[in-house]
Amino acid sequence: MRIVFVTDSYKPKIGGIENLVYDVATTLSRSHEVIVVTSFKKGDSKNFYVYESNEAFRVVRVKSEILNYNGVTLNPKTWMALYKVIKKLDPDIVHGQGLYSTLSIAGAVLSHRFLGKPSILTAHSFIGRDTPMFVVGGFKISARKVDLITAVSRALAEEIVKRLEVSRVAVTYNCLRSEKWLRRGDEALKLEGDPIITSVIRLTHRKNPLALVKVAEALSRELPRAKLYIAGDGPLRKPLERRVKARGLNNIVFLGALGRDDIKRLLWASDVFVLPSKIEAFGMSALEAMTSSVPVVALRVGGLPELISHGVTGYLASSEEELVKLTVKLASDPSLARKMGFQAMVKALEFDCKKMIPRYMAVYKLASRICEGGAP
Repeated sequence: MRIVFVTDSYKPKIGGIENLVYDVATTLSRSHEVIVVTSFKKGDSKNFYVYESNEAFRVVRVKSEILNYNGVTLNPKTWMALYKVIKKLDPDIVHGQGLYSTLSIAGAVLSHRFLGKPSILTAHSFIGRDTPMFVVGGFKISARKVDLITAVSRALAEEIVKRLEVSRVAVTYNCLRSEKWLRRGDEALKLEGDPIITSVIRLTHRKNPLALVKVAEALSRELPRAKLYIAGDGPLRKPLERRVKARGLNNIVFLGALGRDDIKRLLWASDVFVLPSKIEAFGMSALEAMTSSVPVVALRVGGLPELISHGVTGYLASSEEELVKLTVKLASDPSLARKMGFQAMVKALEFDCKKMIPRYMAVYKLASRICEGGAP
């Protein structure tokens, strides 16, 4: 099968969708032909198309003269060029990755409407309540012009059905190539602190990083030798740093944005992972931690209960106050943390990309059947 992924979210950008696309494409390419179609900025090349290849699959980059601050294509000429690229590639299935990627939507809709190709559009995040109505309206129209919508958790699928008023929604969980994340103690970062608590998040309001200051305050009282390391960057970094300084905390370290290899080494040095997000469609950073044998303490939101088993692989809190207490509780008990970390790794292996590929193939066959006029 020739599978074309279309998305604005791809390397060298750093993020969950970017990593997922790479991992799934790499795994699928063992049995199928995979091409990733993405965008690149004006000035990066004189050519309108750039073709790349790695050891597993091909990449086609389509120039966009207009990208917004998140790197999303805003140029209609690029969408027309995208249509020509997909037509030339002649895929068996077109898979748009990301509702908030206009390239993803355009690829899936154009393929379905004008090329008669089966198309899928995957939602990776919840539609925020502050999302403008005209944007939600655009999502609704797009969802009706593809064969199938998929979501990365059951919780997100339920919201998509409700918010976009569509019925053809399937679940394709996020996944990792687990062998790349299994704990290697000899390669772990050498960090100060005992125990070591980590968090890998974007420093934005949706991720609720201010709660980590509360965690650090509690740790300073209960476990004065503990250190909290935060990997990630964003608009809230400076406010966070000011708050930490104002409270006189010296047990919290901001590492900034890290590459994937450094995140692995950070997790391999960790005893507990904390995820304070108030909105989380799946929890890719939690899966990375669990695969690295690190138990996770998170808020009971979104798709996280589908990944974390409360009291077995970590803890799910109902409030920020409970999140703080459970983090301190787990960090205070090294034996329990190691036990939960092992169970977390076992659970995470269920989300290995090799095990998820059959689910992808099932939805591809379903989309093909729908495209041909068959019953969903």
